[in-house]
Amino acid sequence: MLLSKLLLLPVAVASSVTVYVHSLPSSDHYASAPLPTPIPVAQIDYDASTSTGTLSSYTPPTGSYSPEHLLRIGLSDSKSGHWRGVVTSAASFGDEYKKKFTIHIDEKGEVYHVGFGTSARAKGEEVEVEVVKRASGPKPILNKPVVLNAEGKLEEKEPEKSFLQKYWWAIALFLAVQFLAGGGKE
Repeated sequence: MLLSKLLLLPVAVASSVTVYVHSLPSSDHYASAPLPTPIPVAQIDYDASTSTGTLSSYTPPTGSYSPEHLLRIGLSDSKSGHWRGVVTSAASFGDEYKKKFTIHIDEKGEVYHVGFGTSARAKGEEVEVEVVKRASGPKPILNKPVVLNAEGKLEEKEPEKSFLQKYWWAIALFLAVQFLAGGGKE
C-alpha cells in the first residue's frame, strides 16, 4: 500500500541550462579583442513544474573591457545557429550590481529565451534566478454573429413608430365621440 502511494506522488524533473556570454566586436581601437567563442557564465537548474530555479555555478566574464563594451548573454542554438538572449554592457557585471537571470520556458518545460538584468546591490544575494512560464495570451471577446436572411442580406428592423403613428385610431375615436355626442344646450 505504501509503495503504491509513493508511485502516485508527482516526480519533480529538474532540468539544467547553461547560459553563455559572448563578446561583440567593438569599433573602438582600444578595446580588447572579442572572445573567440561563447563561454559559460552560469549553470542554472530549474524545475518546470514549480517554476523554481537555482544557480549551480556562476563565473562572471573577465577581461579588460571598457564599461561600454557590449556582451551577449543567452543561449546558442546549435541546430539553427541562432542566439537567444539579450545584449548588455560589460558594466553590468560590476560588483556594485545585483544580477538577475530570467529563464523563459514553454509549455513543455524547454527554455526558449534567457533574460538578464541588473539592479542596485543591497545586502543579500549577488545573483538571482527567475523562471517564467509562457502563458496563453488573452482571448478576444466577440460580438454575436451576424444573421442573414434566405437571400443572404441583413434583416432590417422595422423603424420605430411615432406616438401619432401608433395611436391615431384612439385619437380619431376620441374626436368622433366628441363630434357625435355634441354639447348639450344650456
